[in-house]
Amino acid sequence: MTTRTAVRPELRLAVLVVAIVMLGFHLGSLAVFWTGVSAVTLAVAIPLSLIRALGITAGYHRLLAHRSFGTSRALRFLLSLAGVLAIQGGPLWWVAHHRAHHRDTDREGDVHSPVTRGLWHAHVGWMLEPEAFREQGSYARDVARAPELRWLQRNYVLLILAQAAVLYALGAGLNAAWPALGTSGAQMLVVGLFLTTVLTWHVTFAVNSVCHRWGGRLWETDDASRNHFLVGLLALGEGWHNNHHRFPNSARHGLFWWQPDATWWVLRGLERLGLVWDLKTPPTARLEARAAGG
Repeated sequence: MTTRTAVRPELRLAVLVVAIVMLGFHLGSLAVFWTGVSAVTLAVAIPLSLIRALGITAGYHRLLAHRSFGTSRALRFLLSLAGVLAIQGGPLWWVAHHRAHHRDTDREGDVHSPVTRGLWHAHVGWMLEPEAFREQGSYARDVARAPELRWLQRNYVLLILAQAAVLYALGAGLNAAWPALGTSGAQMLVVGLFLTTVLTWHVTFAVNSVCHRWGGRLWETDDASRNHFLVGLLALGEGWHNNHHRFPNSARHGLFWWQPDATWWVLRGLERLGLVWDLKTPPTARLEARAAGG
């Protein structure tokens, strides 16, 4: 007889909150047909979306989860803050889950594998189950040692609400001062927060779902990770997932000229400015051998 593990009430509540938020953001995105889109709103929304995406790819993923480069405490905080504003979980939670994914990739312990649980579950369904919120703090102890990152985790919800308030106030202020610009508080909120967040969500989620189901494999790994050009392009380099699983501590995911990796380009630019250092990459000999078909 199988014994089912009781689900704690707070985990059920977390699932309910996430479901409501995700549904609300998707429905809120549809309000774009009511608010419209202005050039001013796009001028805010597009850079903000890219900054938040880099918070996930460069901040949460390559810096915090894999420690693939070094940087100052201040820039680490700013990258992590950008990750918080992307609304994909606090830094401690995100890092713990990602490291658990690498430990159990495409096996039973991997909560978002399309191999073991199906495509829908890998893409988004895993976040609607209590297992996604079980404590895994032991996988993020190094991150938890930084008080400013603990602060981001504790104030995750407040920071997101503040982001929404600032965007609405910006749009409303612009509308009051220069109505000819054609923007508004509602438009800035819908386009600058709801729509861009939903688009970024699904691009990020595709790394879990699409990149473990479709694409090419340059490297033999003990999982189903694959390289997918479109996801690599849209996810700022994260779609070169087979490369990443072969060299998880590399700051560069697009390892060859035909694999665009915008996050790597940004990191190289920051390196030239002296803002990041010790960018880890795979051995050159390995890459040359693979490029030559070895």
